[in-house]
Amino acid sequence: MKIELPPLSNCVLFFVFFLSIVYLYNSITQRKLIKKQRKAERPKSSFGFLILWNQILLISFFSATYIVGWDAPSVGLKFKIFPIFSLIIGLGFYCIFVLLLNKILNLLRVSQIVADDAYLVSVRLMPRQKLQKVLFMIAVCILNPITEELIFRGVLVHQLSLYTNNYYLAIILGLFVSVGNHIYQGRLHIITHTVFYIFTVTLLYSDVGLIGSIGFHLAGDIYPFMWLKYQVNNYKQRRREERRAKYISN
Repeated sequence: MKIELPPLSNCVLFFVFFLSIVYLYNSITQRKLIKKQRKAERPKSSFGFLILWNQILLISFFSATYIVGWDAPSVGLKFKIFPIFSLIIGLGFYCIFVLLLNKILNLLRVSQIVADDAYLVSVRLMPRQKLQKVLFMIAVCILNPITEELIFRGVLVHQLSLYTNNYYLAIILGLFVSVGNHIYQGRLHIITHTVFYIFTVTLLYSDVGLIGSIGFHLAGDIYPFMWLKYQVNNYKQRRREERRAKYISN
């Protein structure tokens, strides 16, 4: 059955295209700053609030454009399965993603480099102040999975494919945008986000729909910060061992 798009869906699509360009520019700029820094630097004191405010603005926009700009069918929201089960299925798929990704990175012998890059990026993002840290975690681990999946899978992939009647174009464009948005994490993370994207799109077009993609993304945003303390200790320990080995060799 053909899905009828809301009357102002073209406006929402235009906004998402504009947002994609802004995210890409910010990602490239951030990558240049990271490469210039010799050690990980914490973000500004108001960073948590700014990230949360950005998420609130996005939610406000999509709330205001609901029905006239997008609706559940046009962004791949499906209710064949009870939503909480769709969410849990998405969370479960993240476990498969982690196992598969680790296997790929180990085969390519880049797992340690990718882990170090991920650690350095996490440290640069996480504020030190308690309140800012709480605001940051709410924005990134709760709201971001919803807004990002709605924007870049629900609208950019699903709605665009309906708008153009070309699924391949929408999926390829969505992959380019997804990778571009995370280029600040380093070139090797292209592998991570390509595999991540494949999982989210697969869930989007399955019976669990966008809710499953949100569950998957939710796990993906929580997981790195759950292990951040371990990563910090592991990174520092390896750096000490490397310096000790270098000192002994000299």
